Amino acid sequence: MADTFLHWTSDLDTGIEQVDEQHKILVQYINEMHDAHVANDREGMGVALDHLIEYTVQHFSDEESLLEMAEYPLLDAHHRVHENFVNKVKTFKGRFDNGDDVGQEMMDLLETWLFLHIRRNDHGYVKHVKEKLGL
Repeated sequence: MADTFLHWTSDLDTGIEQVDEQHKILVQYINEMHDAHVANDREGMGVALDHLIEYTVQHFSDEESLLEMAEYPLLDAHHRVHENFVNKVKTFKGRFDNGDDVGQEMMDLLETWLFLHIRRNDHGYVKHVKEKLGL
């Protein structure tokens, strides 16, 4: 197994248990994809990419439901950010399925996007959600 690609740090915690646990699972999937990429394991990378897409879509849906329950005023904008990311990853998946070597491009995107999104976007809703939902 390769060195761990992404490391969870406490500054990424939102303090909302469900969200934090799902974010940590996303990190695991990204690390699995990285391991497959480093090992030149195309099949493993495809499996990890499928898992990442499936879990990301589920996580975004769960997160947006939470924001909707909390009547978060920036929900539409947050949804658009999620949608844009899913579209990018699905585009990579399409290219991957067509035989393109997208591993490094994917890793470059994933290395920065998730943690940046958590710090910029997700941390922005925490206070509102906790106050509205009594968390």
